[in-house]
Amino acid sequence: MDTQSFRDRESKRQSGFKVIYDFTMGIIWFGAGAFFLLNKYLGNNLGFDSLISSIFGISCICYGAFRFYRGLSSRKR
Repeated sequence: MDTQSFRDRESKRQSGFKVIYDFTMGIIWFGAGAFFLLNKYLGNNLGFDSLISSIFGISCICYGAFRFYRGLSSRKR
């Protein structure tokens, strides 16, 4: 087996795992952001200030969207 072909296969396999990881983390962060934004409407009183909860929720959604975008852009390569 050629060393270069082995490295190419491993690189392709690792990039595939990275795409799956980015999609998964994007969904998790997006869900956490939605939870913190909708916390007051769900009836879960965690004791956080409404402003802090909203800021953290928006930042989680932005980061989740970034991770999802990064997964999409690396998939196109």
